[in-house]
Amino acid sequence: MADTQAPDGVPSDTDAKGFEPDLPISVSPILNWPPRPLGTLRNIISMMWPQGMLWVGMSALAWNFFTPAMERMSSLSPRWVLEIYLRNVAMFTAVAGTLHVLLYIRQVQQQRFKYNRQWLSTTNRAFLWNNQTRDNMFWCLVSGCGVWTIYESLTMWFYANGWIPQVEWGSAWLYLSALAVPTSLWSVTHFYFIHRVLHMRWVYAHVHYLHHRNVNTGPWSGLSMHPVEHMMYLSMFVLWWVVPAHPYIVILTLLSNSVATAMSHSGFERFELGKREGPTMAGGDYFHHLHHRYFECNYGNRPVPLDKLFGTFHDGTPEAHARMRERAKARHARRRHSASR
Repeated sequence: MADTQAPDGVPSDTDAKGFEPDLPISVSPILNWPPRPLGTLRNIISMMWPQGMLWVGMSALAWNFFTPAMERMSSLSPRWVLEIYLRNVAMFTAVAGTLHVLLYIRQVQQQRFKYNRQWLSTTNRAFLWNNQTRDNMFWCLVSGCGVWTIYESLTMWFYANGWIPQVEWGSAWLYLSALAVPTSLWSVTHFYFIHRVLHMRWVYAHVHYLHHRNVNTGPWSGLSMHPVEHMMYLSMFVLWWVVPAHPYIVILTLLSNSVATAMSHSGFERFELGKREGPTMAGGDYFHHLHHRYFECNYGNRPVPLDKLFGTFHDGTPEAHARMRERAKARHARRRHSASR
């Protein structure tokens, strides 16, 4: 049976383990001292290829063909906001839906590269309609795409009225292109600290628990969150309310932090691109899978390894798991002692 413990308990090894990548898993050397600039550059490039290019392309299509004209967005109107919402739903469904059909309905890879040997639940009363996929789809498409759309629409309205700084591609293409790397690093740094807040006892019990019902994740699990968590998680884009950018950058920031969760939570380390034993591409994120399995580790992401800096890194090895269990036991004992005083 999968591990469904509360976050303050002691983690166990009772989940249905499946595929594990080569261990220990590695993280970016960006915080290493002395610095390793070449290693950091290689890590950033690997982070952006090939998935990052997919988000760049989807964002370009969204901006150039499926975003209302700025003249229309100078006045708030439910009609153009609805257009953006339907576009965001379509993009998210295209990625998450395709992955779900191929990996979980048709099971084209069967269990190959799958982190958890169990399939998604259809009889768990913790989920709406007792069905994990339907529950996850509801929270992704209604709340997730809804909050994403509200943030994006407000920002486009601000741009259309000249209320926040904007630069054009023709005059600042090099500056805007160079924003890709710091944008990614900002997003993962923001995620780490927001995630630590979400694991505070009261916030977890009332908000973040909804996401963590997905111990065994699938493509629809990544953006399946409480509306308050959606507001916190997607707030990284507020950077562009003060830093000069272009509406395309806003679309890219929100899309890459929304749609990308379908891949990172897919539950499969790699996606097969053809026949078995043929070429594959990077799929899920084992670093974050360990967080869903054990709760109190790997709060951030690999590009900015703040978990390593703050002592919450789990590299997948038995030694790392033993250290985490000891920390959890000590923390649990301190809390019991405080409660008994």
